[in-house]
Amino acid sequence: MTVNVLEKRGHQVLFHENPTFPARVGLHSHDQCLEAVANSDLVICLIDKRYGGKYAGARSETIAAQKFSVHGDSKSGKKKSFDVVMHVSSLSITWIELITAHKKGIPVITFARQRTLDEKETRRRNQFLSSFKPAYAERNELFDLIDWVTKQKVNNWIASFHSMMDFDHKLNSWLDEIEHQRAVPKVGKVDSPEKAVICILVEGESDRLFISFILRKLNLSSQFVIIPTRGKYYLLNNFKVVVAQYSYAFRRVIVVLDSDAETEIELEQSKHRLQLLIDDSGARNVDFFFAHPVIEAWIAAGLDPAEGKHPHEVVTKQVFSRLFGDASINHVTELLAQHFSYNKAMASSSDFRKFVDHILSLKDR
Repeated sequence: MTVNVLEKRGHQVLFHENPTFPARVGLHSHDQCLEAVANSDLVICLIDKRYGGKYAGARSETIAAQKFSVHGDSKSGKKKSFDVVMHVSSLSITWIELITAHKKGIPVITFARQRTLDEKETRRRNQFLSSFKPAYAERNELFDLIDWVTKQKVNNWIASFHSMMDFDHKLNSWLDEIEHQRAVPKVGKVDSPEKAVICILVEGESDRLFISFILRKLNLSSQFVIIPTRGKYYLLNNFKVVVAQYSYAFRRVIVVLDSDAETEIELEQSKHRLQLLIDDSGARNVDFFFAHPVIEAWIAAGLDPAEGKHPHEVVTKQVFSRLFGDASINHVTELLAQHFSYNKAMASSSDFRKFVDHILSLKDR
């Protein structure tokens, strides 16, 4: 199914099971996979329950041991840092393919089944137990691979999925974003504190439009700069690089993203992973907010519900289009100008209210 999705979008897909997979005489099959990765424009990593076979190619001497730390619980229940050292003899071919992609600077999108991510958290709560055996995942090293991904300087976000249909939807969304990336404005370091303002990073133009509308409503436009990035994929996977330039240039940075979460548990885990990215970046002036599930839900919170709308219906992008029309910039501009109620949105959406309260708290600092 994944291959069909990619090929329908015009991409040439390299995967080992394909009869046309490029093979070179004299190379181990694992090293042929590494060659294919090195010649790719994008790598998609899909993590489910299997860790994968151990690397058995001829490049072991060129691959360094992977050393990093994970946060887990000690026997007493206290949080502590555990050092992880993975020698090449313990690395799966999947892991080494990812190492190859990162060394070559090839973009990576990583997806992981939610059940595996949940079990990783269980493992970390029992990190002190050397005898821990996962119920779903093949082995504990799979959890180390997941944490290794999150510790990379770029391409370190993991998108969760519950089912293959959910994965298919999220893959298409991320590919849409990648294929329509725009250049990120360059920002130089601000030397004078008097020049510093507050920067809000958003995914794209529609998000910028709505946040700008709210700031004008609150008479705060002069204190904030809103910058659309290349999208959620680019921002999350290059967090240290992208956010760092803005954290140097502005007094405060606020990151606003769609949560795209289907459950409250998934939302909380996304918040946790994003907070880890911020902590790891070293930036101390960065806050974040997730519009749940999408920023269109914040807009819909201030609009009169369309006839036939279920009172508890979650407003996704598709639901918004059905209820209020397409989310094009021109149409959203018209909705905001003629039909949007700020007071209604504040009363209807708790996460929108928290965002507004936060920016109001910054205006006099």
